[in-house]
Amino acid sequence: MPMIISSRRAVAAVALAFGCIFASGALAAKPDSDREFAELQALASHAEHDLTVLKSHDAIENLQAAYGYYIDKGHWDEAAALFTDDATYEYGQQGVYVGRDHIRKALGLFGPDGLKQGQLNDYPMLQPIIDVAPDNMTAKARWRSDSFLADGGKGEIGEGEYENEYVNDHGTWKISKLHFYETFFADYDLGWGAGPIPMSGPSAALPPDRPPSEVYQSLPSVYTPAYHYGNPVTTVTPSFEAHVSGPAGLPADLAALQTNANTLAHKVELLKDHAQIEKLQRAYGYYVDKAQWPDISQLFAENGTYEIGGRGVFIGPKRVLEYLVVGLGPIGMSTREGVVINHQQFQGIVDVAPDGKTAKGRWTAFVMGGGPHAAGWGDCYYENTYIKENGVWKARSIRGPFNMYAPYKGGWKDSATPNTRPDSFPPPPDLPPTTAYLTYPSFYATPFHYPNPVTGKAAPPPNPAAGGVAPMSAYIGK
Repeated sequence: MPMIISSRRAVAAVALAFGCIFASGALAAKPDSDREFAELQALASHAEHDLTVLKSHDAIENLQAAYGYYIDKGHWDEAAALFTDDATYEYGQQGVYVGRDHIRKALGLFGPDGLKQGQLNDYPMLQPIIDVAPDNMTAKARWRSDSFLADGGKGEIGEGEYENEYVNDHGTWKISKLHFYETFFADYDLGWGAGPIPMSGPSAALPPDRPPSEVYQSLPSVYTPAYHYGNPVTTVTPSFEAHVSGPAGLPADLAALQTNANTLAHKVELLKDHAQIEKLQRAYGYYVDKAQWPDISQLFAENGTYEIGGRGVFIGPKRVLEYLVVGLGPIGMSTREGVVINHQQFQGIVDVAPDGKTAKGRWTAFVMGGGPHAAGWGDCYYENTYIKENGVWKARSIRGPFNMYAPYKGGWKDSATPNTRPDSFPPPPDLPPTTAYLTYPSFYATPFHYPNPVTGKAAPPPNPAAGGVAPMSAYIGK
């Protein structure tokens, strides 16, 4: 089986390999005037920098995850310790708290240390898009958090996004700015459609240091927090693999060093590819959330294909945009008061081909949709392909067969909504659905692009009507 780079966790191994080259003394054994050796030094330096940034990316992801685990259980001291001395903390419309000590007190507004009997305070940190500055000293990141709360026998469900900043403090990453934008909190029984709860203002018991930096309202109003990043296709700096090619007849030790350095540089580029594909897919989810249809269409290659549910296949960015605008409504959220269209992207398994030119990815999408009259939720599995063109990763195919879609009230236990019909709304697709399949209460196993990671065996081909609860005729051609 060919080698496939599928995780940034390989960063440490590659860094160690480069470290062995640096420590071996081989680099210092050649005179600086040697052109080939100078190029090797430049390649090693470039790769070392990229590895440092990738390691920082992982460190920031762990830092924010740790913050989430601490606040889940009311460990306010531990959470506050993640901030810089002069950090800022802003939650919804509660105002801005400045400095670690005041942030510690603000966290206590969630509840007592360690929570209390009957209190649930789950705020998972999800769907990160992390951008580390080239100098590796600062970073920015967007996260989302679905919230599951309970206190005194009353339950709430919520969702929102973070736009945070971080600093590298002598090799340790810390939170310098945490800003949570509340999309909604709602009574659990009523959901976001019928029971949104207005945001809290500044605390009278613990006044903030500053008023809110942005004034907005949560559901039923709709607000789009500014993205710290540009479109990952149209604004990204192309990335090309560095390579050293010396003349024939190089000394054996230098030729071996050149081969090893090129091999390691290739692995570094594959790791960067993996991170960029994750960013592309997560950005796609954020763009769907806010009906940013042009940004979605720009993620596709010229002949890229788009197939959601059973609507059929749309080919090329223009047709993708037509499907989104005509089929799903106007660009942006200004006409969608009271409506949520969250399309969250989780659980990615990304495999970059050994040559670094193509990739495949599997993702789970958790969907929260609708408003006061028709709130619903569901999930689908994406099986996507990607292509690197002129140093930029693009979507070659995005395909998302649904597993389940159901009304919020009663949920999937009471009813489910099939969404496998190709004629359910305009515009017509360029090609019919790739597969006619059933959603819950039947089931369809979206084909896996990868083998079992332990046994190496391929998954069996799926049966589109595997559940057999409803006949295909009930869904196709009606």
